[in-house]
Amino acid sequence: MTERGPWRTRAAWLGAAAIVLVVHSLAYNFVTDDAYISFVFARNLAEHGELTFNLGQPVEGYTSFLWTFVLGLGMVVGIAPELLSRVLGTACGVATLYVAGRIVERALGRRTPWAAVPALLLACSSGFACWASGGLETQLFTLLVTAAIDAMVAAAGSPRALRRLGPILALASLTRPEGPMVAAVLGAVWAGGRAIAWLGRRTRPAAACADERPDDAVSPHGRFAGWRDAGIAVGWFVALWAPWFAWRWWYYGWPFPNTYYVKATGAWAAPELPGQMIRNGLYYVAAWLGQSHVLHALPIAICGLVAVRPRTPRFILGVTCAAVSAVYLAYAVSVGGDFMGLHRFILPVFVCAALAVTLGVEWLARRIAGAVDARWGRRVAPALAAVLIAGFAVTQLALTRASLRWGNFDSDHGIDTPIYLAAYTADRAAIGRATASCFVPGDFSIVGGAGAQPYYGRMRAIDVFGLVSETIAHDEPRIRARAGHTKFGSDRVLAAYDPTFVFSCYQIHAGPTQPVLPCAGFWLARGFEEVTLHVPALRLGGTYYTFLARKDRQFACPGRVH
Repeated sequence: MTERGPWRTRAAWLGAAAIVLVVHSLAYNFVTDDAYISFVFARNLAEHGELTFNLGQPVEGYTSFLWTFVLGLGMVVGIAPELLSRVLGTACGVATLYVAGRIVERALGRRTPWAAVPALLLACSSGFACWASGGLETQLFTLLVTAAIDAMVAAAGSPRALRRLGPILALASLTRPEGPMVAAVLGAVWAGGRAIAWLGRRTRPAAACADERPDDAVSPHGRFAGWRDAGIAVGWFVALWAPWFAWRWWYYGWPFPNTYYVKATGAWAAPELPGQMIRNGLYYVAAWLGQSHVLHALPIAICGLVAVRPRTPRFILGVTCAAVSAVYLAYAVSVGGDFMGLHRFILPVFVCAALAVTLGVEWLARRIAGAVDARWGRRVAPALAAVLIAGFAVTQLALTRASLRWGNFDSDHGIDTPIYLAAYTADRAAIGRATASCFVPGDFSIVGGAGAQPYYGRMRAIDVFGLVSETIAHDEPRIRARAGHTKFGSDRVLAAYDPTFVFSCYQIHAGPTQPVLPCAGFWLARGFEEVTLHVPALRLGGTYYTFLARKDRQFACPGRVH
C-alpha cells in the first residue's frame, strides 16, 4: 500500500470491500419481525393510501417514515418489501463503504489506498453485515449520518460544503427519531469550533492574525460566509423537516411517534426498574466494545485523531466522530440498549470507530516508517493494514458463525441472537400464512409481535407491547426493564378492544395434545376457547400452535386439531 498507489488500486480494494459485504450480509439474509411492522404500513399506503396499521385508525407505530414510504412506493410497482428492504439495505451499506473511504481521503488531504481500510473493516464487521440484511432502515440512516460527517469534514476546506448538511440531516430525521439528535450534535460541533476560533483571534496579538487563512478573514467570502452557509443548511433542514413534522402531528395527533411513548415515557411500576434499564444499556455498550474489539484499538484510534493540528480536516473528523459516538452511546445507555443482537441500534458508531482506527493505524505507520530506513519504511503501511484487517476478519468470522449457529437461542441480558430473531420471524410468518384464509372482515386480534404474523395473515390487530396501540402507549405503566418492551397491555385494556382472537396467549408444542395455557383464565371466563393448529413449517418448539379464539366465532381453519 504506497501513498502513490494508482486510482485503480484504490478502486479494486473498495470493490473487494463491497463484495465482502454482500457475501457477508447474505450469510444472514433474513428479515426481522420488526421490519414487518413497516411492511404493514407500507402495504396500506400502497393499497389504500393510508399510513396506518389498521385502516381508519392512524397510530404511528413505525419509527421510519422515509423507509416505510419508499417500501410503499415499491409495492405500488409490484416489488415485495421482503425483497426490496434487503436489496436497499445492502445497497446503502455498500454506499457507506464508499463515503467512509472518501472521508479518509478528505482527512488525509490526498487520494490514498488507506481509504479502503475502513471499508474493509466495516465489510468484515458482523454487526454491519447483519444489519445490511434484516429489512430495517438501519443502513439507510447510517449512510445519511456518514454523509453528514463527510460534509462536516469537507467544510473544513470549503464552507459551502455545509449546505449539504441541511438536506442530509433532514432525510436522516425522516428516517430515524435519532436524526434531530445527530443534527444537534453536528451543529454544536461546528458552532463550538467557530466560537473557539473567534476567542482565539480575540486573545492573539493583531500581528499574529495577519496570516489567517482567507476563510477566517472578515470579508464577504470569509468568516461570515461560514455562518451564511450554516444558515442555508439550517434553512434546508427546516424547509424539509418542519412540514413533515407538522403533517405527522396533524395526522397521528401526537408530536412524537407512538413508539416513543411506548419505549421512553410513563411511570415505572417498581423503583428498581430505572436502574436495571441503565445497567442493561451499559451492558449493551460493553458488549459492543468487546465484540467489535474497539476497546483494544481505542488508544491507537485516539492518537490518530488528536495528534494533528487543530482546525484541519483530520482534526474536525476526530472531534465530530468523538462527539457523535459519545452522545450516541450515552443515548443507548439511557434507553437500555436494544433487544436485537449485534448492535443495530448504534450502527453509525461502527463507522466512526472504523474511521478512527484507520487514521490511528495510518499515524502509527508513518511514525514507524520515519524511524526505519526507506526500503523497510515502504512496507510498514501495507503490513500494518493487512494485519489489522486480517486479525479483525478472523474475530468477526467466529462471531458470525456463533450468531448464526442453530440452537443459539438464549437471550443475553435481554439481547436476542440473530439466529433466534430469524427463527422467531419465520415461525410467525408461517402462522400468518396458515391462518390468512381463515379470517373474516370483522375479526380483530391481539398479537405478541406486530410484524410477520399480522403481515402474512392480513389481520386487523394490536400488539400487547403497544407499538400500534395508543391506549397501551399512553396509559399503561412500564413494568419491565427490557429495551423496547417496557410496557405490556393488561387484560382489562386488551379486552376493551373486543378481540376475536388472542394470539398473545399461546404455546408452540411438539404434540397434538392441547395444553392448558396459564394466561388463559381471564379469557376463558369471557367466552373464549383454546384452539390448536398444526403448522408444519414451525421450527421453534414444535409444529402445533395453541391460542385463544372466541367461542361464538366458531373458528374453522385447515389444520385445526379437534
